[in-house]
Amino acid sequence: MAIDVSNTPDMYKITASGSFTFNTNCRVRNTPDMSDSGVATYTVGMSVSYDSKLKNGNHLWLSYIAASGTRRYIPYANTDTGVYFGTDSNSVNPIKAATSGSGSTGTGSTTGSLGSLTGQAGANVADQTPDGTLLVENGSFTFDETARGRDATNMTTANKVDSFAIGETVYYNGKIKADGHYWFRYIHTSGATYYVPYATIDPFRYYGTDSKPGDPVYSQGGSTGGNTGGTTGDAGGLTPGQTVIDFVKDLGAVSGTSEDNIAANNEAFQKLFTFAHSSAVTVNIPAGVFKIGRPNIGSNVDFVGADGATFLGTISQVQDIKTHKGSAFQYDGVSNTTWTNIIFRGINDNDHNDVYRLVHSILVSHYIKFTKCTFDQNEANGGHSLDLGGSDHIYVSDSTFIGVGKSTSSISEKDFYKEAIQTDYDYDGGYSARPNDYGSRPFTELPTRDVYIDGCRFLPLYTDSYATTLAKYGPQPVGTHLSRAVGAATTQVPNNIHLTNCLILDPKPANFGGYGFYAPIHFPSAENITITNNQIERRKTQVSPNVFMFYNYKKGTKQKNSGFYIRNNQIFNMNPQMVHVAEPDILNDVHGYNANAEKALKYAPSYALFMIGSTHTMDDIHVDGNQIYTLASDVKPANQDGKTITEKAKDIHSSSNMRVKGVGASTWTNANPERAPIANGLSGNESAHGQYSQSIYGVQPNGQKFLITTITAKKNLPYSYSLENYNGYSPAVSTITVGYDSADGNVYMPYL
Repeated sequence: MAIDVSNTPDMYKITASGSFTFNTNCRVRNTPDMSDSGVATYTVGMSVSYDSKLKNGNHLWLSYIAASGTRRYIPYANTDTGVYFGTDSNSVNPIKAATSGSGSTGTGSTTGSLGSLTGQAGANVADQTPDGTLLVENGSFTFDETARGRDATNMTTANKVDSFAIGETVYYNGKIKADGHYWFRYIHTSGATYYVPYATIDPFRYYGTDSKPGDPVYSQGGSTGGNTGGTTGDAGGLTPGQTVIDFVKDLGAVSGTSEDNIAANNEAFQKLFTFAHSSAVTVNIPAGVFKIGRPNIGSNVDFVGADGATFLGTISQVQDIKTHKGSAFQYDGVSNTTWTNIIFRGINDNDHNDVYRLVHSILVSHYIKFTKCTFDQNEANGGHSLDLGGSDHIYVSDSTFIGVGKSTSSISEKDFYKEAIQTDYDYDGGYSARPNDYGSRPFTELPTRDVYIDGCRFLPLYTDSYATTLAKYGPQPVGTHLSRAVGAATTQVPNNIHLTNCLILDPKPANFGGYGFYAPIHFPSAENITITNNQIERRKTQVSPNVFMFYNYKKGTKQKNSGFYIRNNQIFNMNPQMVHVAEPDILNDVHGYNANAEKALKYAPSYALFMIGSTHTMDDIHVDGNQIYTLASDVKPANQDGKTITEKAKDIHSSSNMRVKGVGASTWTNANPERAPIANGLSGNESAHGQYSQSIYGVQPNGQKFLITTITAKKNLPYSYSLENYNGYSPAVSTITVGYDSADGNVYMPYL
């Protein structure tokens, strides 16, 4: 018997997690299309864990993120024949229920808002809402009867993985209708997403008290409709079921540099945030500059930018009680959100000698992806571009991060070791923007994990096309700068962090005021760190004490950290052994720093430093195959801090680039070639900066592009290019950053 999908459009998608065991061989594909030849096969008896389902063509599809970070699709049922290709732990299907609207006649009922009904009123019309419908909502629920948490929204087939006693409270981030029940979606202390039923629909019964009443069902209005046979839902200009949304036409966003536009653009994001959609929607961002404050970002959204689509920070004093200032995209419990081909740009703040940042503050969120994006001078001296707190499965690929702070002279002390992508914990104060529900929101103390940064560029801003001097330092790519010893953080640390195939040029010198203990890539209390096939280069910045630094010594944190793979990187002119170390002051604790930690300063700095203290250990360390290029005049260690060459060479010499100090570091390899000399005056990485041409285009308000000029520059040595008015229009921002690998090789500036 055929599966009725008469009311379900192609590419209709729902968020539904579970496991499917195949009784038929099925091909894995890059697209949900049977004409796609596929990349692999699930054979009879194999199982796949999925995070969403969709309908396309005459098949129903499972979808999941592969280990590579690529989204894959597998057919699991034929809608024409009604044949399923195996057994599903979650019986919900991506099918829209039929509605009674009659199109152009305008008669019949229409779908209203999601979450406006409670109790029996909602239960009476629940059969008109498809299973799998998600209401994004944060709140708390206190049970007055026992309940079991499950790994899927199914009462019979899902695994029971959690339990709630009478009087216990669950803190949820979403509500779902499925399998005759209403469910909460929540983040367990383990970091996993679970589901717990909170009401039976028929006969209706709540299991406790909800802080945010409103159930995941659509109200059924009595409007006469119109040509579409329906009315808009609760998000203004959006229609229930709409899957493609225009940021300006549908959401009301306003392009321009006026601070007055911030309210409209924040409201545009809020309309999207409250728009009920259980499947992914695509939001098209047209060319323009959109100033924001602190909008909320929701789940299941793909933001796609036209050439020149730009978000700007604000010069207004946007600040919370934790003194975090500047603009921020705020995520809390979000999943399956992507950004493609979008520029995020900060604003120089003359009053504070800094940049009003434009940061993504991402708390306890999952499967967030950035592709071909540009983060242009949006990182403040003490801030980040992506601030990850207790989040997982974050993918950043083929994106560019340019410039830190307002200038190289405006950075001091602890600002020297803040990362473009911070892999932090979910704790009070560990965010770049205070959550909206601060005060009632619990902090999980969970660390960030499963972060994949591949093929990205972390670049400075130079004064001209010849890279004569630095205007702004390059960002430090990824890391953490503190340890936690509370709750979940006592047994878990940031882990499974990957930095691969990236170019890191002239990063902020991590010298913490010249004291010599830090590194541009810096992880305290972390494990399973992979840093491979990167190019790390110094042309104009100061030398840092180390290139990589890992340590594990803080009391109360996880005692054993394992898995460090620093392999096949090319390191140009970093020369860390040349750094002055103000050892006596620190060892005497003159500055108030942890004396035990600073014992590392008894030894010469190095390329990769591993420091262990107390009863903590670090194991499975591999620093292999790294190519180290040093100026010919600097190949031998210099005499620093009153030490002789012999004394300094005892710990670091021309054929070694790592040291392990402390206890428990018994499992490690160190296979490295000798340093190769570079001619003075060169970086040794000239092949990465060959001369090339890049076109600068303006984009008029109607989307029409015009060529401004074509420049000749050295690749990935970016600088600012001044723009002029054109045909009655003015550039949105007076300068544009050029000379870097952009999404299509060109750069675009909206004109207003």
